[in-house]
Amino acid sequence: MFPHSLSIFFRGKFKKAYIGTMKSKLFTIGILLMVLISGAQQLTAQCTDMNSERIKTLLGEASYDNFRRTEIKYSKDPYDIEFQVDLLKNYEYKLVFDMTDKSEGVVVKLYDLGDKKNPTEPKLLYASSEDKMTENATFDVSFVAPKTRMLIKYEVKDATYAGCVSFVLGTIRKNLK
Repeated sequence: MFPHSLSIFFRGKFKKAYIGTMKSKLFTIGILLMVLISGAQQLTAQCTDMNSERIKTLLGEASYDNFRRTEIKYSKDPYDIEFQVDLLKNYEYKLVFDMTDKSEGVVVKLYDLGDKKNPTEPKLLYASSEDKMTENATFDVSFVAPKTRMLIKYEVKDATYAGCVSFVLGTIRKNLK
């Protein structure tokens, strides 16, 4: 009888010790998962919506028309992000690119795509690499729309970290006489 009760005593001690180490391992794994999830959320949280006050500040006297925030993902290899904007012919527009949350090495290019009915070879209208960024980390371009479609292209040459580029489009009101 003695060996049997002794084995139950030792089994109970070992069982408690085993459960204790399992609990500490699960706790450590849980902490690591929370840190990893938190880091992933911070990378994607950079592309939150821009508030209306910031948009008004960027556009100045121009009237708001459109807004788009584009996520720049970390990458070792260069890649492009493209989207199209439809414009009204002969209207004057102000385009602002807010680069405050961008990654390194992003070049903004604007192309005239021509009319929808008569598409032409894309014609380069603007490249941020040939312009100087303002002290507020923005590029702004004002022009009269030559045609009705424009291609906006972000050339991501060196995404050393994740970030965002915000695009705000506004129309400039002219004094009508």
